Amino acid sequence: MTYPALHELMRSYLHQDYDLIGSIDDNVDQFLRDFDHLAPLLPDDVARLLASVADDDEIRITVEEMGCQLRPVGGTYRAWLQQIADRVRAKTGTADR
Repeated sequence: MTYPALHELMRSYLHQDYDLIGSIDDNVDQFLRDFDHLAPLLPDDVARLLASVADDDEIRITVEEMGCQLRPVGGTYRAWLQQIADRVRAKTGTADR
């Protein structure tokens, strides 16, 4: 299963040099500006990923394979990705599915 929007966010914005743009939220916002055509797909990508994996370790492996080099602070990958999806949903007006 592919996750085009999530993959683009992970490989292009949530890598080891993410702090050149700013915070994680700043990087998500930059993704929204740079990929306005792809960004509305991100909440669905996250929902499909979270529905298809059994545990947090599988989520970690999947996003690392996409190029993500960050780890959630004080929470799970599941909660972190849901927060990102919620932010994108709110900023794009994408309906909760």
